[in-house]
Amino acid sequence: MSKINDFLNNHIKTNNQKYSLIIGLTPSQGARSPKIWNKVYKKIKSKCRMYPADVELKNLKNLLSYLKKDKNFLGGSVTTPYKNHIIKYLDNLNQDAKKIGSVNTLVKKNKKLIGCNTDFYGALSTIKKIKLKKNILVIGAGGASKAVILALQNRYSKSKFYFFNRNKNKLNFLKKNSFKKKIKILDNINDIKSINKLGLIVNTTSVGFNSWIKSKKNYFNLKFFSPITKISNLNLINKKDTKSFTSKNLKLILKDKKNLETFFKKNKKLVVYDIIYNPQKTKLLKYAEKYRNKVYNGLEMNLMQAVRGFMLVNNIKGLNKVKLKMIK
Repeated sequence: MSKINDFLNNHIKTNNQKYSLIIGLTPSQGARSPKIWNKVYKKIKSKCRMYPADVELKNLKNLLSYLKKDKNFLGGSVTTPYKNHIIKYLDNLNQDAKKIGSVNTLVKKNKKLIGCNTDFYGALSTIKKIKLKKNILVIGAGGASKAVILALQNRYSKSKFYFFNRNKNKLNFLKKNSFKKKIKILDNINDIKSINKLGLIVNTTSVGFNSWIKSKKNYFNLKFFSPITKISNLNLINKKDTKSFTSKNLKLILKDKKNLETFFKKNKKLVVYDIIYNPQKTKLLKYAEKYRNKVYNGLEMNLMQAVRGFMLVNNIKGLNKVKLKMIK
């Protein structure tokens, strides 16, 4: 077993060959990058493979130190929740990562790890399809959120932007010149009702993602919820039986459903964009679509950021050629 597993919660076998990783808390539970990267590796007849690396925050620094020294490691992707946190352990950032303030791609050069960001281009590929003349609500303040916001402001410079995040302090990055354009931060998710001429809602949080997450002695799965509902306690699923719910859990889920029903009954002709891709239709998108709103998921963003990331890590040119290899 490779020494790399000393730092991971899951086990991988690199077989002493060139490899790349997607690094996050639980990428082994549904991340698409290994599948689509490995499809291209096979088509270009490379023995290199991408693996999911589930790592806890306490092991992240040691993992990166090991990867710098490992001659077989080429680079890879960074996913939730480390797109911001990983920066302090890297040797340098490219211009996109510096501007956005988050990293989703690692490139290794001369035993140094360079942080890059391709989320901006991934988000822009979907945002270009959205026709909009009204105002925008962005939910979330993580690494992907920064890239999405910059892409939105690049496209819709005349729109007013509203933001909500459970921790308002995490929205301080909006004060930077890169993001400072007609913005207002909501104190409460219920303040969404006060937004005048709302045309687009974008969810950049992980609420809605299909993944079982352990929290102390309990488990919870965010797919049962939407970012429009306040979730005060995420210790939702009993450890002994992850498929059964207590009455309290059912109340939270039903409350979420009721809130979504009420909101979309009153707000129609919206565009709702959820950057989550697993499931392809989150609870938020299902209810938005039910009331005839236009919806977009995160598949296109995930594909296009993966295309650019693959090109950077493997030093390959030809965006359209790589894209075709990933989708065929």
